[in-house]
Amino acid sequence: MWLLLVIFFGFASAQSPLNKAWNEALPGVKPFWEKYQTGPHGVVIRGWQFSRCASEQWTDFVVNVSNIVIWPDYPRFPGPIFFNVTMDVAEDLPRDHIEMDLEVRHAVTSRSGSKGWQVIPCQGWNIVDGCDGVGSCRYCDMLDKCNEAMKGANKYIGDRKARDFLRQNKLCPPPKGHWTMTFSKVFSSEDLPKSFFGPLQSNEYWLTFSFTDGKDRKLGCARLWIDVCKYHLQDRHQKCLRDPNAFKNFINEISQQAEQIRNRG
Repeated sequence: MWLLLVIFFGFASAQSPLNKAWNEALPGVKPFWEKYQTGPHGVVIRGWQFSRCASEQWTDFVVNVSNIVIWPDYPRFPGPIFFNVTMDVAEDLPRDHIEMDLEVRHAVTSRSGSKGWQVIPCQGWNIVDGCDGVGSCRYCDMLDKCNEAMKGANKYIGDRKARDFLRQNKLCPPPKGHWTMTFSKVFSSEDLPKSFFGPLQSNEYWLTFSFTDGKDRKLGCARLWIDVCKYHLQDRHQKCLRDPNAFKNFINEISQQAEQIRNRG
């Protein structure tokens, strides 16, 4: 069954998850990233490529993701981005709980000149349940996020039959069948700190999305390679900002933050 389902994740909130988590953990302490006052910055995705997960060879996933398409061409932030996800759902999915693990890796070059991929750890997660955040994080309430998006979808769908279909069917999670789903997000300059931690160390990233029922059952997996350029919004040439020590400095700052939290505890 084919259906184009438009799900809007919502517009950017006034405070980023990272800022919120920092203020809850260290009230009154200035976030370390605010020392990078070189913004405002823009980000453009210059290229992308969908890939299947290697684990599909030995794992019988319930959901088979066959393609992911990003549009428009060269999406920029601040601004909107859309993902078309084509999938086949082989059997009924859990209706009580679905989690997503996101692994983010960036390209690194060794002293010998060989290229590798380094995991970017999760930062700014909820200290109560360990969910959400920025980086390689776990998102524990995917069904809640889906249901919230479905409630707002009616605002953007003009076709009466499509609205009736959304009201009459439970689409979180998607039932068995063949689906093409469109996810969208409008990013503003407030989604992350203005500096976005200063210049990027790498322009290449691998994103791996893994879905589970929160226990031991693996539901689906997909990978996406993206080529990202960060630039100063006032630079009409949009020169990519790079710093070979950016990630090392970021890890050092995280370690100092963790030490501050331990000392306060």
